[in-house]
Amino acid sequence: MIEERIAVLKEIANKMRSRKEDYVEGFAMDIGVAVKIGSVEVDLAVDYLLTMEEEIGYVSGKRPYGTVGGILPYDASTIMFARLAGSAFLAGNDVCVSFSSLTPSSRDITFDIVRETTDRIRINMEMDNREFGNYCTYDSKVRVFYISGGDEVGKLFESRKEFFDKIIFAGPSGMPICIVDKDVNIEEVSDFVAYRAFLNGGQYCTTIKRVLVNSKIYDGFMENLINRTSKIKVGDPLDPEVDYGPIKAERTIKLFLRLIESMKGRIILGGKVEEGGFIPPTLVELEYIPDLEAFGPFLGVIKFDDIRDAINYALSTRFRHIIYLFGHIPREELLKIREAYGMVYYNEYVRFLPVRMPYGGKMDAGWVIERTGNGFVKRDGPIIYSSEFCR
Repeated sequence: MIEERIAVLKEIANKMRSRKEDYVEGFAMDIGVAVKIGSVEVDLAVDYLLTMEEEIGYVSGKRPYGTVGGILPYDASTIMFARLAGSAFLAGNDVCVSFSSLTPSSRDITFDIVRETTDRIRINMEMDNREFGNYCTYDSKVRVFYISGGDEVGKLFESRKEFFDKIIFAGPSGMPICIVDKDVNIEEVSDFVAYRAFLNGGQYCTTIKRVLVNSKIYDGFMENLINRTSKIKVGDPLDPEVDYGPIKAERTIKLFLRLIESMKGRIILGGKVEEGGFIPPTLVELEYIPDLEAFGPFLGVIKFDDIRDAINYALSTRFRHIIYLFGHIPREELLKIREAYGMVYYNEYVRFLPVRMPYGGKMDAGWVIERTGNGFVKRDGPIIYSSEFCR
């Protein structure tokens, strides 16, 4: 049985690979993803589905829930389809997913692929996502539901827990932090920070939004960061030289503008939404950045003198999704961070996060609510998707 499911997932992967150019063009037209980024997204999704044997240990000897429903975010839609539908199907479930209204091209291509491959994975083509969420809530066959979004989305579905055996909520990442202490290669780290901050226009929940820099290296770090950021190219996403295109999600633009309005610092680069939704990389120098939900091409820079102050700042957020650390972090402080955050990258130059790593945050950055014999248990992440879709 499981071998048959793996064969189906490989068939889907190969068909996705054959439609790679269509996906990449669709990403560009729908949400402004640059072709060089969209190409990597498809490759990561395909590679994940082609190697599902690696996850057999998570599902072997366990029982599926029945039907898994989910609403995919607009960013990294093919990756999230692979991670959600692939893992749930591997575990033996039927799957029904709905794509974001912002990504109709991804939806249509994926619908064509799965329709001719299996009837156990379905793509919603009829309802908007609000209706689909209600459908999953009241359809007794849907036992597990996956949803991402802001605080209000999480609260809504937490109130609906009685209708499911499990809800997986990928909550807001807030404003992911990077801490840069002394004793680093300034050029390498500042180049990485610029890349991870403005990758895909800052439209991944793992992109850096706040960087805390030791005062002893601050001037040199800022000089290189400004130089590197100013070279990021914004324009036609179909141009292979462009780093990201227009920002087309209305909520992302609203969050960006709210963030700029709240800043009482010095805007070094960017800071405005230009005609057509183009937002140049925005770099702001501040003494303090409030703990907000944010998305889009924004990076705030803060100076610190004592690494413990930087660590305490990182521990003050309620969105403990992902953090990047560079330099020599004292063991005691590093342990605090590892305990507090869902994902910690320490002196690692990871340009695209591995799809098969445990994923997710802690506190308000996400949670899982699961039915037990005594009611419900709520826990945070990170999680391994395949293991969550079987009993």
